Amino acid sequence: MEDLFENINEWSYQRFARFYGTIGPSDLKFHAKLSRIYNLIVEEKVEDLEFIAKESGCTLEECIMKIMYLKNKRKIGNYYINRINNTVKKCSEQDEELLQKYSPYIYKQHLPVEKIALHMPGATIDNLVIMKKIVYYELLDLYKRGLINGVSFDEVDKQIVYYSVEKRKNEKDTVTINCPNCGAINDVNRHGKARCEYCKSIIEDKQ
Repeated sequence: MEDLFENINEWSYQRFARFYGTIGPSDLKFHAKLSRIYNLIVEEKVEDLEFIAKESGCTLEECIMKIMYLKNKRKIGNYYINRINNTVKKCSEQDEELLQKYSPYIYKQHLPVEKIALHMPGATIDNLVIMKKIVYYELLDLYKRGLINGVSFDEVDKQIVYYSVEKRKNEKDTVTINCPNCGAINDVNRHGKARCEYCKSIIEDKQ
């Protein structure tokens, strides 16, 4: 179980969840919940998300976010999260092929859609617009089914927003501080003050 928690901590989870608009207080049972979720999915092969959530002491949405976090940290394999019937299952061979096709560009290089399209077999200047659409919608489908993590999608400009890239941008002008009242993480302007997004307490960068 030591390997499970390598590079995993509540601070990085909160940062990850916040990228998706989820804000919560500090959780004393954070590691216990993750361990139980991991065991239920990987060891016990449970597919029912509501059961996994109940057994791990999470709400359903919290459980899904923690599964996404474990996937983003490469602690569990390629599982398909179905929010319609609330199940989590191993993905198909076809999805595995798509993930192998796109993973280097998503997880290692953080490329925009147009640059990913340029790497696709058969891509030319003449068909680049079509290739960009294919790449975008294939990635969006994988994302909506919970097969890729650490990204969100700008469906107006048809672009990918990367968690790691946005985090680096924020770190230039802000500092990340745990609220002294509830423990939720917040971005605060350097040497400035802000209200906690979770409990509304005043947070201050005193350094």
